[in-house]
Amino acid sequence: MENDPLLSAWQRHSAAAFGFASRAGRRMKLGLAEVAALELVQTLGPLTPGQIGAQLAMPSGSVTALIDRLEAKRFVERKPNPKDRRGYLIVLSPQAWDRAGLDLLPMAERIAKLAAQLPAGDRAVVAAFLDRLSVLLSDAARR
Repeated sequence: MENDPLLSAWQRHSAAAFGFASRAGRRMKLGLAEVAALELVQTLGPLTPGQIGAQLAMPSGSVTALIDRLEAKRFVERKPNPKDRRGYLIVLSPQAWDRAGLDLLPMAERIAKLAAQLPAGDRAVVAAFLDRLSVLLSDAARR
């Protein structure tokens, strides 16, 4: 495959993001799947275990164990699901927000400042590309 600068940039970004998530997880005493689940709930809002499993391409038993670990570490809480009285939603606990202040929230602020330096049209193009890339990666993970 030809050395496409955008592909190379994505590969560098992926490696750096993995390293950052690994470090943040170690500081919070969490595994990568746990960090990924917390990021999902933070960005998408309260989710059912099934939604978390679909996003992370994990079977239901693994998702239940993941949620149990996060709840035991006081990172998430189970709340009744107003749309399904038999189910529940996973929400971030106040402790999760406190711990996110170690690495994740400061990085989000730095990313926002970096993005603000781009012209609005460029930000829209980059955001659209990243959204499509996310769909592509999610689809590949589910296969």
